[in-house]
Amino acid sequence: MILQQILQHLNRKDKNLAFFIKEQGYSYAELRDKIAGIQVLLHQENIQKNDVVLLNVYNDIETYASILAIWFSGATFVPLNPKHAKNRNDLIKNQMEVAVKLSSNSKDISSIITKDKTSKKAITNKSFSNQILYILFTSGSTGIPKGVPISEQNLDSFISDFNAEYSLTKNDKFLQIYDLTFDASIHCYVLPLFLGASVFTVSPNKIKYLEAYKIMQKHEITFAKFPPSVLTYLQPFFNKISLPKLRYSLLGGESLQVNLAENWQKCVPNAEIHNVYGPTEATINTHIFNFSKKYKPTKSINGIVSIGKPFGNNKAIVINENNVMLPKNTKGELCLAGKQITNGYYKNPLKNRESFFTVNNQKYYKTGDLVIQDNDGDFLFYGRMDSQIQLQGYRVELSEIEEIAGKFNTKNNIAVVAVKNKLDANTIILFVENKNINTKQFHLYLQNNLPNYMVPSKIITLNTFPQTTSGKIDYNSLKKIARENV
Repeated sequence: MILQQILQHLNRKDKNLAFFIKEQGYSYAELRDKIAGIQVLLHQENIQKNDVVLLNVYNDIETYASILAIWFSGATFVPLNPKHAKNRNDLIKNQMEVAVKLSSNSKDISSIITKDKTSKKAITNKSFSNQILYILFTSGSTGIPKGVPISEQNLDSFISDFNAEYSLTKNDKFLQIYDLTFDASIHCYVLPLFLGASVFTVSPNKIKYLEAYKIMQKHEITFAKFPPSVLTYLQPFFNKISLPKLRYSLLGGESLQVNLAENWQKCVPNAEIHNVYGPTEATINTHIFNFSKKYKPTKSINGIVSIGKPFGNNKAIVINENNVMLPKNTKGELCLAGKQITNGYYKNPLKNRESFFTVNNQKYYKTGDLVIQDNDGDFLFYGRMDSQIQLQGYRVELSEIEEIAGKFNTKNNIAVVAVKNKLDANTIILFVENKNINTKQFHLYLQNNLPNYMVPSKIITLNTFPQTTSGKIDYNSLKKIARENV
C-alpha cells in the first residue's frame, strides 16, 4: 500500500529532503508535522471516508501536505488551480458535493487556510483500500470537464508496477514540473515519497522550461519527466546543455518526434530516454518505450516514436469501429484494461457507455488514440482518431503533415489542425511557433514534399502556442484560431 509506505518514511523522519520548493528544503519531519496539523483541521470539519475536499493548489509545502492529509484522512482530493479560467473552475465545483475547501493562500476567503499549520500529534491513517484518492478533470466534448476518479487500488497498481520497471532508490532526485491538476504531477511526487527520495518542484511563475533546466543542472536531478514540448523550447540551447547525472528522462503527454529525442540524447549522455504513454483514465502511464537502447533505428511512424508495450498489469488491444479486436499491423483504436483503469467517469453514465466496454469479463477503456501493434508487440502511435480526416476522398493523417513540416522547421513547435471552411469541407491549417519564419519558402517546401491534397491551405505563425493546464499544445484553441482564419 503506497500510503502506508509513505507514512513509514514520514514516521522514521528520513534524513533526505522530502521537498525542495522555491529554493527552500523541507525534511520528512517537517512534512510530517504539516500533514498532522492539516489533519487536525480536517478532523474539526468531521471529514468522513470519500468526502470530497476541494484544494486550491499552489507551489508550496502546505499544498503537498494537504494532499497527503486528505488521503490519510480517508477523503478524496480534487485540485483547483486559481489561475485557471474561472468558468472552468466553476464547472468543476458545480459537479461536486464538496465537504471542505482548503487553501494555503489567505486570499482564498471561502477556504480553510492551511498555511503554517503544524502539529506534533501522530498522523492518523484512516485511508482504506477502495478509497477514491483523487478526481481529476479532463476536457469534455460538450464543453463540460469530465471527472476521472482514481482509487487507491488504481494508484497502488501504477506505482508498484512502474517502480518494478526501474532501478530507483531513496538517493534519486525527482523533478516535478507539472500543474497539480494534471495526473503526471502525482507520479512526480508520490513515487519519490514512496521511495523516501526528494522532490524538486518547478515554479509556475517562471519560464518553466528554463527553470526546469536550471534545477536539473544545479541539483543534479536523476529522474525527470516532462512533455516533449519542453524539449522543443530548450532545443536552441542543446549545444550548451549537459546533464550527466540524469539517469532517466521520461517524455510523455504528447507525440515524441524521433529527431527531437535524438538531439536530446546528446545532452543526457548517461540517461535512458523513455517515451511513456497513458491517459488519465488509466492512472498516468500504461506503456513504456526505451528510446535509448531498444531499437536502432528507432521504431516510429510518421516520425513519432513508438509508445512501446504495456507494463505490469496493463493490457492493450486494438479495435475497429464495431469494438471487434483487430490483428497485428492493422490500424485501429487503442483500448486499455487492467487494475489501473478507473471504474468510470464521475456521475456521467452517458460518457461511460461511450468509453467503456467489456470483452470476456474484462473491462476496456477506449482511448480515442489511433495505433497499430507490430509483430514484436510494440504499439506505433498515429495520433488522436479525430486527427485523421477525409479530404478529397483521401484519408489523411495530420501527424504525417506535422512530420514533413518538422523537417523544414526543426527548432520550433509545429501543429496541424483541420477545420471546416465556408463550404463545409475540411481544410488544413499549419501553425508555427515562430513569427519570423518565411511562410512563402515554407509553403513551397510543403508543395514539393506533400501531395497537393495534403498541403495546408494556410500557414499561421504565433509567438507562442496556447497550452493546456498539463503543458501540452492546446489544439482546441488552435482550431478556434484556424476557424477565424478560413
